[in-house]
Amino acid sequence: MGFKVIILAAGKGTRFKSELPKVLHKILGKPILWFVIKAALRSGAEEIVTVVGHKKELVEEFLKENFPGVKTVYQKEQLGTGHAVMCAEELLKNYKGKVVVINGDTPLINAEDIKALAETEGDMAVLTSRTENPTGYGRVIRDGGEILKIVEEKDATPEEKEIKEINTGIYAFDAQKLFSALKEIDNNNAQKEYYLPDVLKVFKKKGYSIVPVFTEDFESVMGVNNRHELSKAEEIMKERIVKELQLKGVTIHNPHSAYIEPEVEIGKDTEIFAPVYIKGKTKIGENCRIGAFTEIEDSVLENNVEVESHCWIKGSILKEGSCAGPFAKLRPGTVLEEGAKVGTFVETKNAHLEKGVKANHLSYLGDCHVGENTNVGAGTITCNYDGFNKWRTEIGRNVFVGSNTLFVAPVKVGDNSITAAGSVITKDVPENTLAIARAKQLNLEGKAEQIRNRKRKKK
Repeated sequence: MGFKVIILAAGKGTRFKSELPKVLHKILGKPILWFVIKAALRSGAEEIVTVVGHKKELVEEFLKENFPGVKTVYQKEQLGTGHAVMCAEELLKNYKGKVVVINGDTPLINAEDIKALAETEGDMAVLTSRTENPTGYGRVIRDGGEILKIVEEKDATPEEKEIKEINTGIYAFDAQKLFSALKEIDNNNAQKEYYLPDVLKVFKKKGYSIVPVFTEDFESVMGVNNRHELSKAEEIMKERIVKELQLKGVTIHNPHSAYIEPEVEIGKDTEIFAPVYIKGKTKIGENCRIGAFTEIEDSVLENNVEVESHCWIKGSILKEGSCAGPFAKLRPGTVLEEGAKVGTFVETKNAHLEKGVKANHLSYLGDCHVGENTNVGAGTITCNYDGFNKWRTEIGRNVFVGSNTLFVAPVKVGDNSITAAGSVITKDVPENTLAIARAKQLNLEGKAEQIRNRKRKKK
């Protein structure tokens, strides 16, 4: 049996002290709302409606780019959670099934709990949990398998305050009964707002069934109301992701220092030495080794790739058995083919290094193609930018590039050629050619002593 989800994401989030809507603040590179929607999708929801309000254009832009199938309704004034749900009535007025209402600031919510709520028999289901410190939460007063009432902290008696079972603010309703009951709640309270929990009183009066659905995982229902709570939620999410990877066969040393974003994929028998930052849609294969103090974003590392410590890799592809680092910087457009290596203090950008290429140290390879088994000496630079345009360098197979060679692009070097160390290559080099492009050396004997004497006299 299908169900629909309403996500309440209209609030400003005053305690964040930010111009950005609360639900767009990020955990592991993704907005809070991203996690809530992902959980709703995994739970099997047939439709998701998001209530937007404060700076709605920013939230709608995020949804359009990431979840185009999610519908939105606009809460022009933030008049409480009950009023927010009322805003979705027009969209769902003919819907006769179950609707789950979730706060948009609960990024740790489990898909299993959403599904359990939706599938529970009853006109209203309340997701509850238990905590040793329930201060600030509404207490759940039960009568066996049904809920008698939910008492807010400020209204609770001393005995009721001792109750550890709390209301998470996440509910499932019979949609038709929900929208009917919302018309009967009022805003006679200090905030002059319409509160969704007040629906419970209306349901009780009408004799509708109200049942609790208990979750053992209290952390999963934590709301995020300020940046301190945001950091706590991020730590919990980090631990979840690391644990899931470990259980899938990934070794992570110093796991508390591993920052791994939720869309990252890592294959079994890969070994990671934290601290590391692995971001975006990075995909790492099996039996790889990632050194400490490395950052990888939106890149693909195939099987048996080694990334030594202190590397920065973004928008790059490292094929089977290739190697980078230590202290290598691979910028977007870099491709290392099988067995290729870039080493210490080598920077690449839009560079395609074919099978077996080695650039072991102190080089810049930008806008270039380097053929199979070519060796790039230390200090090599492809001079790709003339101040106005970027130009390409094409280096063939089995080329030996001498140290401190400068390639002034656009330029091509044929297969099996050699460039002498210290050369400035400005013209194409044919195949099987030694290219020497440097000034003739002059040795002026005794000149060094003359220079020193002249400098001494000046002092």
